[in-house]
Amino acid sequence: MKDQYQKLLKKHGVTATKQRLQLSNIIFAKHQHFSASDLIDKIQKNKLPISQATIYNTLSLFESKGLLKTIHLENEKKFYDTNLNHHYHIYNTSTNTLSDIDHNRIEFSKLPEIPKNLQLEQAEVLLRVKNK
Repeated sequence: MKDQYQKLLKKHGVTATKQRLQLSNIIFAKHQHFSASDLIDKIQKNKLPISQATIYNTLSLFESKGLLKTIHLENEKKFYDTNLNHHYHIYNTSTNTLSDIDHNRIEFSKLPEIPKNLQLEQAEVLLRVKNK
């Protein structure tokens, strides 16, 4: 497993320090959505000696290198997403959880006119729901 993450980090131009590998083992173990505080809780639960500053700096580095996708929500809430494939999201405001929606499950019948000097890169869809 360690070699897998070393290769992943190297491929993205990230130096594979011990702490980055420990974080990678938690972050990239599966497709998941998490906040920085969720990750801090997991680090503390696993009794790993990684400071909050290192966690935030590593998340920022991974984001800038394209290893993580970010989803910005209200009140400056930010989720990290390990699934880099094109997809959409459902955000449950009651449980503060984010779930994936496959991109094939949503169709656009009409998009707004985009200025001629711009090109559509990608459409993002976020459905906000709450428990009944």
